Amino acid sequence: MSHADLKPARHLDVRIMTPGQIASGTSAEPAIPSQRIPLSGENGPSRQLSSLDVLLLDAESPTMLLHVGSVTLLEPPTAGRALDVTVLRRLIASRLHLVAPLRWRLRTVPLGLDLPYWEDSDTIDLGYHVRDTRLPEGSTDTALADLAARLHAQPLDRNRPLWECHLISGLTDGRQAIYTKVHHALIDGVSGAEVVAALFDIVPDSQPAPPPPDGLRLGRTPNPAEIIGRGIAHTMTRQTDRMRLPLRLGPMLPNALADMRKANPTLASNRPNGTDRSFAFVSLSLDTVKQVKNSFGGTVNDVVMTLCTTAFRRWLHDHDTLAADPAVAAIPVSVRTPEQLGTAGNQFSIMLCELPIGEPDPQHRMKLTHAAMLAAKDHFHATPPALLHYATAALPQILHGLATRLLLRVAAPALPLANMVISNVPGPQIPLYAAGIRVAGSYPISVLTDLSGPLNITVMSYNGHLDFGILASTDTIPDVWNIATYLQEALTELAQ
Repeated sequence: MSHADLKPARHLDVRIMTPGQIASGTSAEPAIPSQRIPLSGENGPSRQLSSLDVLLLDAESPTMLLHVGSVTLLEPPTAGRALDVTVLRRLIASRLHLVAPLRWRLRTVPLGLDLPYWEDSDTIDLGYHVRDTRLPEGSTDTALADLAARLHAQPLDRNRPLWECHLISGLTDGRQAIYTKVHHALIDGVSGAEVVAALFDIVPDSQPAPPPPDGLRLGRTPNPAEIIGRGIAHTMTRQTDRMRLPLRLGPMLPNALADMRKANPTLASNRPNGTDRSFAFVSLSLDTVKQVKNSFGGTVNDVVMTLCTTAFRRWLHDHDTLAADPAVAAIPVSVRTPEQLGTAGNQFSIMLCELPIGEPDPQHRMKLTHAAMLAAKDHFHATPPALLHYATAALPQILHGLATRLLLRVAAPALPLANMVISNVPGPQIPLYAAGIRVAGSYPISVLTDLSGPLNITVMSYNGHLDFGILASTDTIPDVWNIATYLQEALTELAQ
């Protein structure tokens, strides 16, 4: 074989430690500064963001950071050895070929002439992305939540893949937690659950996940000339689509305009969000929720919506701002088709539901919430699943979404869509393990937007319980742990 026939080996370099970093933690294994993932000689198609993905980038501001995440609480290790950050980095490195969004970085188009692209990074620096964070020994869940809130209020670096992970130690009883955040432009609720499934195990022993035998196939990065050429062609296509947009949206405009005026303007929570965040979390029994559901009829989600309605009603009562008119919740709904499963990006729309916060009787409040959810679903199903994509496609990308940010800045105070966000994400009903340590609970920590109020309650079911993550704007709701308590009391009240 001649030298001309020899091709250099191609690898994705995954750094376990940033150059110059000293291995920390209690790992007894030798320090390995990097790992390599073999690459295929073939490239897949290039990956361009959708208009909805780009909106989640363009709309970001200091008071509206659009990343999503979770606080995964681990049980005390049974073998006496806590999880080490180097072990966690190696675990993530061994699964990176399964989780493409964690390898992608953003590549913008000059002057915003076209939608950006995701391109595969040459090197993934897990010394940067996966960090060791230590609280004082014996720290409580409140201290953990405060730390998660501070971390969640910090933007992601757009020059790197858009995610971070923090291994948090020092909790009571030797427990640890893993806080993660990923930009919403990369994942929605369904694709986020797929990321979790790839990184955690369903048995205590960590299962090997070897890369494809022919190597990892990366997406092709278009060259600058291709990007400019595509941008010019796409600009013409989008202009044609904008001209057709009134025909697509015309029949739906009356309902859309009516929805914009639904948010209750009398609530004290209707004030602009600040930059600070507060976070709390709580777990409720899924069996008890199902018993309530069976006694009243409806669904588990109807019970979740009722619990959130009751907790918000109690909080408003505490602050002497209880209103007779309903509050409005924005509910993200997946519109991902079976063919789109396993793909990243966003395939969701928003359903609006009126919450009967003025109803004093808990049983009647449950029935009214069930009826409101049925009405909201009928209204939602009467609109095209891709409505949000149609609307975002009309926004100009020139100067990287400057017009979008200006539009949101003007529209948010005048047209709030909702008073709060409530989301319910199905999760695994079996135990999960992180490097052999059992997961006690996984509490979502989502987004606050200028259009949807200062409160987000996101719920994920896991192994027999519902894990509630409650994120709030601190300026408006500093006592967020009260809402966690009210959720517990609301379930007890309904169960009786």
